[in-house]
Amino acid sequence: MNLLPATEEGAASTDLAEKAGHWWTSVAALHNIGIEFDFGSSFRSRLDWARAADLQIGTIYSRFSTKLQHSTDDQVRECIQWAARNGIYVPPELISVDEGVKGKRLRRVGLDRTKHILSERLASVLLVFKASRLFRQAGKGYQFINEEVVEEGLRAVSVSQGIDTNDKKTWKLQLQIHGLLDDLLLDAIADHVRSGLTGLHLNNWTTGAIGVGYRRKEIANAPTTNRGLPRTMPEIDPIAAELIRKHALMLLDGMSLREGVRHWNESGGPCDPRSTTGKMTYAAYRRLMSNRRLIGVWEFGRRRNQFSTKLDYVKQIEQSDDEVTTVTCEELRILDDETFEALQSLLEQKRTGPQGPRKRRPLRLWDLTTEFFICTHCGDKSKPVRFHQAGASGRGMRCKNGDTCNRKSIISREHAVRGVCGKLVELIANDTELVAAVAKRSLELDMTADDGVNAELKAAEKRLKLLNCRIDDLFELSGEGTKEDRDETKARLRATQAERVELQAQVDRLRKSVDGVTATMSPADVSKYMSTSSTLLTDAATGELGDDGVYQTLAVFRAITGEKVHVRVEQRPSRKQTNVRGVFSPQVVHTSRNDRRFGDVELWLREPPLLDLIAPRVHELIDHQGLSHRETAKQLRREGHAVNSGNVWYSYRRWYEMQGIPCPSLPYNNGKRRKPV
Repeated sequence: MNLLPATEEGAASTDLAEKAGHWWTSVAALHNIGIEFDFGSSFRSRLDWARAADLQIGTIYSRFSTKLQHSTDDQVRECIQWAARNGIYVPPELISVDEGVKGKRLRRVGLDRTKHILSERLASVLLVFKASRLFRQAGKGYQFINEEVVEEGLRAVSVSQGIDTNDKKTWKLQLQIHGLLDDLLLDAIADHVRSGLTGLHLNNWTTGAIGVGYRRKEIANAPTTNRGLPRTMPEIDPIAAELIRKHALMLLDGMSLREGVRHWNESGGPCDPRSTTGKMTYAAYRRLMSNRRLIGVWEFGRRRNQFSTKLDYVKQIEQSDDEVTTVTCEELRILDDETFEALQSLLEQKRTGPQGPRKRRPLRLWDLTTEFFICTHCGDKSKPVRFHQAGASGRGMRCKNGDTCNRKSIISREHAVRGVCGKLVELIANDTELVAAVAKRSLELDMTADDGVNAELKAAEKRLKLLNCRIDDLFELSGEGTKEDRDETKARLRATQAERVELQAQVDRLRKSVDGVTATMSPADVSKYMSTSSTLLTDAATGELGDDGVYQTLAVFRAITGEKVHVRVEQRPSRKQTNVRGVFSPQVVHTSRNDRRFGDVELWLREPPLLDLIAPRVHELIDHQGLSHRETAKQLRREGHAVNSGNVWYSYRRWYEMQGIPCPSLPYNNGKRRKPV
């Protein structure tokens, strides 16, 4: 059992850990739970005592959003006391916190630590004060609890809301109702805050960032802000205002926007107070010159924040005029109306960016097969670590463990899937005895069903049940969120339904096999099946398939590869670029998973150096055909490779190095007599 120290990032502080131990002890004593250990004893010994006392092991996750909140202790106390009343022991080491972190963020050190605790089975119960502590969006909180906890056979409890996943009939409904109420509460709070800020705006008081061209002026005898700061109002900054007038005229005289930004920074002009670079940027310069405040028109509520579940960040949405509060202040005017309108016409002519909605990107096979690739350097057979999308625009993939993987490397998803498809087509095309072998195997399965088929049937039925539950969950979420969110949910639903159709067909075949009534596949049936599979894989390698064709090919790809392509990353000494190879065992007939006709197939998932690429051919020519290094080099040159005998010497050793076995010592000229001169 391995656990990072309690002092790591995301863990509870020492003070909170001591309080948690005291809280649990106090409540446990009231419920006749005898404490038979010293809290200073080791983590393992306390877990052993808890299990011996028939107590469950729990972990707590706590979060608050802003630095002005200090609710971690309160959340942990309520969870600890609930746990002690219900026979759950929570070691202080298993308390994780995120302080001053927004719930919209997917990556949080405390949440990642909680995931690690659950994945390592260090605890069987997840305790939170409210489900919104996990994610502010109810849909993401539901997805986390369902996928990371319930589907893994664990338990989740929201203490203040009375939600317990042990109550299998009602926990989903309760969680969704509370999520809806939380969203409504946030909307109500936002309306109250917006109304208060509108009142401040109508009084000409400062309500946010002041902006370039203006500065704050303290108001005498005005009430202070909620933070105890002096109340202010905006006034014109004469130096910045003069610079704005100068640049407006230069732009109208033909100066480009980028040249204007350069002149602004060279002259030491001020930048937006929210800038992280300390300089005016192109986008900020353009916004400055199009801001209606320059003509004394101050607006409040023109843009409103809206959280996008799909994009996982807050977008600013333009509001209609009837939702905007406008105040006109001639004393805050910097430009006259004629100059400002001429400047806006100029900016509109130079408008850049997309002129319309983006075209929908066609679905490709490699968009659906990333999870089939498994890191051989992390995890084991019982719990493989699969690959996730990574890199620019998600075109690559990497091990789920990320930077903690000892052989981290990002590979192209398209190149990897194209390589696997090409290898499968090559295997099918080159084996002339394949049809007869598959037909024979089908007949053997008709005659008897061995124990392996029974075990496979049980596993397939379990997987089918899980897919049914997942489809039900996706149906519940299909009507929520924006249009993009709904489209994404529908796409996932179609993919899961396609997977269920294929799996249902597999279950039916296995059941018939067990009952001894499987329909025999004739050589003609097998030949047709193989031809269809080969055509689909060839088309998939080009990437030009419609959605229906992609899902059909996905079923073939999944069936033949067995959903497992093991990725091996080789970090060569003194080389920055890694070599990446894939290994899989082709399953030509889905019911014959134990048939190792082809054995393990290996291919390059990333284009290797030339001498590594030709290493198998060099091994064949020297070890199998007995050629010398010079003869091998000549043969390779005839095959189109520009190599010499020195390259052959190096490539021969690389083959044995890649296999992990020592290179044999060859006699001079590979044992051949030198030709007479």
